Amino acid sequence: MATKRSQKRAGRDRQRNASLVQSKLSKIVAESSSNAPIIRQNAATNLLALNRRHRLKMPKNISLMLCKKCNVIYNSKNSRTRIKHGQLIKTCLECDYVRRLGGGPKSHRRR
Repeated sequence: MATKRSQKRAGRDRQRNASLVQSKLSKIVAESSSNAPIIRQNAATNLLALNRRHRLKMPKNISLMLCKKCNVIYNSKNSRTRIKHGQLIKTCLECDYVRRLGGGPKSHRRR
């Protein structure tokens, strides 16, 4: 039976290895010019699974690139981006999921 000290070390090693893999996968997803779309999509799927398995936070720049419903990477062909009243509205054309980013106007403060 393992001691508490070796269990803690194993947990730290697991977290460290998971964060290294997360950074490598996020580089693959973020670089659009050098990788094929299929490779980027597979990396995004693996990144989501890794984050769930190890309870890691998704990097902010990557989470803005992914649809929350169907987990597809946004590009100009499968998404629509609009700005309306200071609010960024991204629509996934694959699953019609609408994502609103930013607070928009402070309508309750208008007179």
